[in-house]
Amino acid sequence: MLSTRSNPRAAADAQSRANDSPTTTVAAFADSADVEKVSTLDKDPVDELSSPAAHALETSPEVDEVPAAPYFPDGGRRAYLNTVGGVLVLFSTFGLSNSWAVFQAHLASNQLKDYPASTISWIGSVQLFALFLLGLPSGRLFDSGYFRYQLAGGSALWCFGMYMLSLSDTFYQIFLSYAVCLGIALGILFAGTISCVGSYFKRKRTLMMGCTAGGAALGAVLFPIALNNLFETRGFGFGVRLLAYIHTALLILANVLMRPRDDLPPRKAPPILPQIASFLGQPQTWFASLGCAFVMLGMFIPIFYVQVFAEEHGASATVVQYCAAILNGSACVARVTVGFAADRFGNLTVAIPTTVIIATMIFAMLGATNSGGVIAFCIVFGAASGAWVSIMAPSLISLSASVREFGVRTGLGFILISVAALIGSPVAGAILRATPSSTGTNYLGVCLFGGCAVLVGTVCLRLELSR
Repeated sequence: MLSTRSNPRAAADAQSRANDSPTTTVAAFADSADVEKVSTLDKDPVDELSSPAAHALETSPEVDEVPAAPYFPDGGRRAYLNTVGGVLVLFSTFGLSNSWAVFQAHLASNQLKDYPASTISWIGSVQLFALFLLGLPSGRLFDSGYFRYQLAGGSALWCFGMYMLSLSDTFYQIFLSYAVCLGIALGILFAGTISCVGSYFKRKRTLMMGCTAGGAALGAVLFPIALNNLFETRGFGFGVRLLAYIHTALLILANVLMRPRDDLPPRKAPPILPQIASFLGQPQTWFASLGCAFVMLGMFIPIFYVQVFAEEHGASATVVQYCAAILNGSACVARVTVGFAADRFGNLTVAIPTTVIIATMIFAMLGATNSGGVIAFCIVFGAASGAWVSIMAPSLISLSASVREFGVRTGLGFILISVAALIGSPVAGAILRATPSSTGTNYLGVCLFGGCAVLVGTVCLRLELSR
């Protein structure tokens, strides 16, 4: 072997080769794995990008990111505290609203005895109309992150209306305090409350919202008993004022307990017209809303008139006094338990047989001509109507594409329901006045109207389910 020292030309050639290929010198002292690593580092980046794989990557279409599925805690301390707060809100507000039968019977015999039943029923109907009509703006406020202000403002307005109702004696005073003031407060509170509770749950949503609605039924059990006794012993003003004190304390506690989700930052509410167009462009959404409206059109008639009906059909004084509490007590149990079935089989799957039972019981109301019949009617109809109230709102919410649409979807559905709630009971009162009977009030036309309306709603729900 010739030495490079003795051959300057060979030494120059070796140095040139070393400069052109750095890995050659390294290969003399490293193993094959190290050589491969160093060789990779020495490759020209331009050559790397010009490879077929790099070219395919460079020219491939951009892949859109798949949005993550919305997250629902489905439990936890914050979620359950919100549920408790929702129970307190609906116990105080919707519980009293469901006790209108007591007010209807008392006012018809005392302060408003010179007014027909159809006129008095407008007070309760306008309150329900305001409740459901305000569901849309209330839902948009919730979606925009203003729930805390809704809850505080609605609670203050509700308490103010209760104190004003305790001072009311004439028709316009009772109408303004009960129908207008309490109706607006209930509209502000209701949609936001159920949307806040629903935003924490998915798998347990119907169960938890059923528990929340159970608060309304529990209030509708206790308030009729309390009001009937207080009206007789202490008078109308004292009875309403005592409830106002209780509601004030409970609503303050609800304001402390309820919080919207921190991981859903407030967003500006989108224009309402595109949302309405999207709502109308989805047949399954407005079929469900229309079905809910027809069911509510007929369902509230027995709730409003059950105490007057029992009094006119030979029920004992005790049954007359407690029939509204029996109806709402049965509803309270059903509102909680139906959530298990709805979460397992689906809201609409459970809703359809429930509405069939409601329609059947409205027709069967004609046969409740004694104390036993009235009690049986109140138990069965109360259970079915309570189950329906628990299923209705989750059915509308389940059609939302995003958790951010819970409020507005519920509100749009409630607009149709508000019209039904407004006209249902006054129409029933007008039918009663137009169809007198020699033996008293004739309820045949009212029961036919209410039962058929619920059946139409059932057909709409069935069409939505079959799509």
